[in-house]
Parts: sequence; structure tokens; C-alpha cells
Amino acid sequence: MAGPAHSNESPSRRTLRLTFGVTLTFVITQLIAWPLAFVAPVFTVALLLEAAPLSVRQGLSTLGSAFGSILSGFLIGLFLMPYPAVLLLFVFVLLFRFYLYAMMSGANLLALIGMLLGIVVIPVVVQLLPELAFIAGFGFLVDFVVAILVAWVAFVLIPAPAAPAAHHHGEISYSGAASTAMDLSIVVAPLMAGFLIYGWTNILVLVYGVLFATAMSSSESAKMGWKSLVANLVYGGVGMLIAYEMLVMVPSLVFMVVLVFFAVMIYANRIFSSSPNASLWASGSFGFLLLLGPALTADEVDAGAKIIGRVFQLGLATVYVMFAFRLVDLVKSLFAGRRGRQPAQETASAD
Repeated sequence: MAGPAHSNESPSRRTLRLTFGVTLTFVITQLIAWPLAFVAPVFTVALLLEAAPLSVRQGLSTLGSAFGSILSGFLIGLFLMPYPAVLLLFVFVLLFRFYLYAMMSGANLLALIGMLLGIVVIPVVVQLLPELAFIAGFGFLVDFVVAILVAWVAFVLIPAPAAPAAHHHGEISYSGAASTAMDLSIVVAPLMAGFLIYGWTNILVLVYGVLFATAMSSSESAKMGWKSLVANLVYGGVGMLIAYEMLVMVPSLVFMVVLVFFAVMIYANRIFSSSPNASLWASGSFGFLLLLGPALTADEVDAGAKIIGRVFQLGLATVYVMFAFRLVDLVKSLFAGRRGRQPAQETASAD
């Protein structure tokens, strides 16, 4: 799901569209800087990975699902605040149901991200930073609105083919969708539990963990092990550090626009290439954008230390997600092996 949707459109046009849209969103977030504005460019990436723009109905539906999920997150956090174990169990069930629904209904990536952020991040904010809960929910909604509007503008200026060729990745069975949904729930719920138990307040890490887990659960990235880890740390973290240092040396709005444009173009070129690592570049772009946005609004005195700390924390989140998926796969393979041996043993005993 982190990789681009299939299309017969030339990769160069899709690259230019994504570069323009994400750069425009990034500049808007830097000029206006509403709460959690740094998430909006990631939402724009998710929309411009698609082969065609959202229809008006789909756009409104995506906003509606995001609003409903954020509202649900508020209610979960408020009413289950005295019962953290019940809260985690309830969120686990919601994670499973939402992700299963998204897979079976073919919901777009942004709608899925909105569901997950609403029911995972908002309850944590309500629990740990209640004075910021409303601001966080409002910020997420503004992120959705800005991303959808910018994506529409990008598709108008650089139109997709009038009738893109239909492409089906294959009908996924209910059992297959349920298995994948369960994997995601098992990986994300403990991450949320860590924030609630230990009182971690760096919500950026939780946001990135949810995004990265979504990318890995729906692609072959989960099977790429260290390659996935290194790719995300290098493509996202190191790429952001280079861009940040260049912006420190040349603190100019024009230079920032040019630098972000060409940096995003590098990511977009790799994303829309035929490389099997395209999905890794897509999730790496998430890290790059999520790190660079807050870095440019930090205080100059301690910005360097904060940035290094954020890269380290996101690296830990990446390591956790990767190993969590590997552990889930290992446990599933062990159970599958035991089930496979039982019929053989029964046949041997019958003989």
C-alpha cells in the first residue's frame, strides 16, 4: 500500500505531479504552521501515489472517516481513561476491524491512515496531553483538508489519463485480509501501550510508527529485513539531516522551496521507477517529510540536539516495527509447521 498504484501514465509525469504537490503542501505548512502541520505533506504523498484523483464523493468520504475516527479516539480516551487495559483491548479490536474493512472495501491509503491515526494517536494524546487533545484533532483535520485540496490542484495542473487502465492486484480473500489485519493490530497495539505505560509524549514517533507499520504490513517490505530498516533510516533520516544542514547554511524561503522540490523529486523518481525498492523509497519519504517539517520550526538554540534525538527515536520505532513483523511471521510459521506435522503423524499412526 505504500507503493504507487499501477498506471499506464509515464513515470515522469507522475514524478512531476508528486513533486509539485508535496512541495506546495510543505511550503504551505511552513508559512501557516498550524498544529501538526508537518503531517500534511505525508498525506499528500499518499494521495499522489494513486493513479487518479479522488472524486468529490471520495474526498468527502475520506474527510468523514477521518473525522469519525478522530471523534472515536476522543471518546475512547475520555471514557476509558481510568481503564488503560480495557482501552488497549478496545483499540486492538478497532484496529483489526478498521484495517479489515479498508482491505475488503478497497479504501484509499489516506482514509486508512486517518482511521489509524484517529484511534491510535488521539487516545494517547487525550491520556497524556489532555490540554492538547483538541488542538491535535483539529490539526489532523486541517492536514486532511489541505492534502486533498493540493492533490486535486496537482491533478488539474498535471492531469492523469482520462481513462487509466484498470488493474487488479487480485481479489483478496477474507481469511487473507483478516490475517494481515491481525498482524497490523498485533504490531501497532504494543507501540501504543508503550506510550500509555511509560508516559512517552513524543507523538511524532507514534505517528511515524503507525505510518511505517501500515506501509510494511501491506507490502513486501516486511520480508526485506535489514534492507527495509537501513533504507528507511538512510532515505528518511540521513536525507533530512543533509537537507536541514543546507537550509541552516542558506536560510532563505526561495532556497527552501528549491531544495525541497529537488529532494522530493529524488524520492518521486525512485518511487515511480520499476525498482522493487519503490515502496521503501515511499516510506522513506514519509520519514524525510515528518522530520524536516518540525526541524525547521524548532528553536535555533537546541534544534540540532532535538533533530538528532528525533532521528534516533524514529530509528527505534522503525526497528520495533520491523522486528515486530518478523516475530509475528516467525510465530505464524511455527504454528503452520505444527499444523502441517499433525496430519502426517496421524497418517503414519493409521498405517
